[in-house]
Amino acid sequence: MLFPTQMIFNITIIIITVALIVGVILGSIALFRIAHALKLRNQMLHQVSRAYLNCTKNNNQLEIRNIGQIPLTIDKITSAEKFSLSQTIIPPNQGYFFQINANKKLSITVDYHDQLNHYTEKFEL
Repeated sequence: MLFPTQMIFNITIIIITVALIVGVILGSIALFRIAHALKLRNQMLHQVSRAYLNCTKNNNQLEIRNIGQIPLTIDKITSAEKFSLSQTIIPPNQGYFFQINANKKLSITVDYHDQLNHYTEKFEL
């Protein structure tokens, strides 16, 4: 093989090698960005679609309401008052009302779960 032909062949091999290395690096960066975007998307979907429990006190009534988008199941309620909601399923945007003493401070701890996770909420009313 002649020297100029050999030189062109070597330059072509170097260019192809550099192009392959740059392609692999750019492909890896794109894959890491996609993985990060999917992880962020999953976190946002979880926050939007999880069960949220809310307790409010109005006059002589206590309202325990699911303000989330999916049903929740109450596992345990810890309070000075007695509430019979253990193992009760609360659909989205539904609630339960209880008569309570309006003058007394009330501290409620509720353990509940949805289809994926368990949660504990503490309310000072």
